[in-house]
Formats: sequence, structure tokens, C-alpha cells
Amino acid sequence: MGRFGHARELIPVKHVFAILFLLSLSIPVLGQERLRTAEGMISFDASSPLEDIVAKNDKVNGILDAQTGEIAVVLLIKDFQFRKKLMQEHFNENYMESERYPKAIFSGTISGWSLDNLDNEGKDFRLSGELTMHGVSQPLEETIQLKRNGRDILCTMAFIVRTEDHKIKVPRVLFKKVAKEVNVRVELELSPE
Repeated sequence: MGRFGHARELIPVKHVFAILFLLSLSIPVLGQERLRTAEGMISFDASSPLEDIVAKNDKVNGILDAQTGEIAVVLLIKDFQFRKKLMQEHFNENYMESERYPKAIFSGTISGWSLDNLDNEGKDFRLSGELTMHGVSQPLEETIQLKRNGRDILCTMAFIVRTEDHKIKVPRVLFKKVAKEVNVRVELELSPE
């Protein structure tokens, strides 16, 4: 009969089907190594006592490596929407120079990351990395809240960006209308690829 002649007797057919079934269940878990969004939201508030300056960008791209906790977020500056069109023009042309510096990018790592420890209540983690905006990169370390929503992961965080740290110049005439410290809020719902 040969060397492997008794293999069929060692593994009954019903066990082979059970093993194949279990392997098919594990494939989606292995496929969830990255979670993404192209519809994340970042808003900011640069208001001062003299002027309300708020904007929102809901076309933010984000990706999270579920194994390592590495995260990256990219947005186009021109996608920020303001209530006033003139304010949006000034933002793109005079402050952010979005033709010259079209994107803002964050890349970093979530400390203590574990996909298995997330629940639908949410947990705080430490996020550290680098924010590149207006051609200037600065370290960023903040708290990020993560929670499960079915198969998705919801990420929320808030932080402050100082305009001078990114060499964003505010004309003297508008100096009192634009805050030097800009409050930023991030909301991402990341889904398995």
C-alpha cells in the first residue's frame, strides 16, 4: 500500500470538513489586518472674541494596522468647508497656501494597542507620531479614544495646533480675529478592507 496508504483511516472525512470550516472562519479575521475610511471627519475652531472661524472636512482618509496599532491620516486642505466662502478663500490662499501645501498628514502609533481589548464602551490610548501641515512636521502626542461598533472601530480625539509651530502666518490686520491656538477634533469610523 505504500507509505501513506493509511492516511484516509487516520483523518475521517467529517473531521476534514470540520477543519476546512474552521479555517474558513479564520480567513476574515486574518483579512482584517487593516481598517480604512475615506469619509472621516476633522473639524477645527480658530475663533477669537472678534470672529467665529470654524470649518469641517468630511473627506478624510485614514488607515489603521490592526496588528501593530500604526495609524495614518491624510486630508486635502481644500476640502475644509466654511460657512462663508470668502473665509474659505482666505484660508486656502493666504494662510494654508493649499496650492503649495495641498495635504495635511499624520502618521503614528497607538501605544498599548490591542484589537482584542476594545469594546463598545470605548477606551483611551496614547497616540504618538508626527503631524505634517503647511510643509512643517511636528511631533504630536495625544489621547485617542477607540471603541468597537460592530466590525468597525470608532476613533475620536481632540488636540490643539499652534499656527506658529507650522509657520502659518496670520496677517497683522487679522491678528486679533484668528486664534493662535486652533482646536482640532477628529472622528474616524474605520472599517475592515
